[in-house]
Amino acid sequence: MLAIPAANGIECYMISFRRGELIIEELRKFLKEKNIDAGVFTSGIGSFDICNLHAITSTGLPPVDKYYNLEGPVEVGSLGGSVAGGEPHIHVVVSDPPNDKVYVGHLEPGSRCCYRVEVGLIAFKGVKTTRVTDERTGLIDIVEA
Repeated sequence: MLAIPAANGIECYMISFRRGELIIEELRKFLKEKNIDAGVFTSGIGSFDICNLHAITSTGLPPVDKYYNLEGPVEVGSLGGSVAGGEPHIHVVVSDPPNDKVYVGHLEPGSRCCYRVEVGLIAFKGVKTTRVTDERTGLIDIVEA
């Protein structure tokens, strides 16, 4: 287990996306602009008209992913995640009301705000992290940089 303290304090943001904005792409710009390297997404609500995500389909190594590309009204039931190395990593629970289905997984680029998406972000000031791939398992871990 790795615990990374925010020894230099935190900055808190409420980020509100507008219709047509791409979530991951806009977050990448925001994180770079604010020089945020590490943090956590505390919550999120909203809706997508395009939602791209993937989920694991196995418990073996390396993990096997299944990708979903949802179009139409997609409601966000839950959103959370982390920032490491300045890169957002977000997981969502979304519903696809027209098809009466629920999906859980990792939010991918190209996911677009339908009406509004709002997320809370706690940024760790002065903390530098990166994601590294464990050569033995193929899994990606966060480490302090």
